[in-house]
Amino acid sequence: MRGRASHYIRFIPALAVGASALIFAAPGASAASGTTATFTLNGGGLTITQPGTASLGSAATGATSLSGSLGSVSVTDDRGNLTATWTATVSSTDFTTGTATTYETVTAANIAYTAGLATSSTGVGTFTAGVLTGMSSPGTAGGWVGTGNNSVTWNPTIAFTLSASQVAGTYSGTITHSVA
Repeated sequence: MRGRASHYIRFIPALAVGASALIFAAPGASAASGTTATFTLNGGGLTITQPGTASLGSAATGATSLSGSLGSVSVTDDRGNLTATWTATVSSTDFTTGTATTYETVTAANIAYTAGLATSSTGVGTFTAGVLTGMSSPGTAGGWVGTGNNSVTWNPTIAFTLSASQVAGTYSGTITHSVA
């Protein structure tokens, strides 16, 4: 019997060590944690710039048309939208000289606007240039459809339809761009 008793004694400590290893290992093995992390991208604004003044050229009296480049018009869209769209609008006052009588006035209806191709652009998207045959009411100067931040610059041509009886003088008016 002596051989059997020593055999039982050896087995019991081995079983006890194995059981304690399971007790201590189980909580550590299933304990895991993570950190939910975030960051923020802040969007900016939508702006348009245009020249403060422009000389659109000259013609002799009796001419029936005159055209010239307005100068660079730029839209900058820093809003960071998934669907980045905007429309630039343009309008004009009548152009007058002297006392603004009939032959001293070119009405806005006789002023055309052609945006032409973009002279520069950034971002992912497409610029569509506007064409207006008259500017007596606001019309589309250009528009953008894309994604994220973008900017576009164009140099529109302003064309005047003149009366053959238009009087000599320096004509002035205001061309206004806006964007939304």
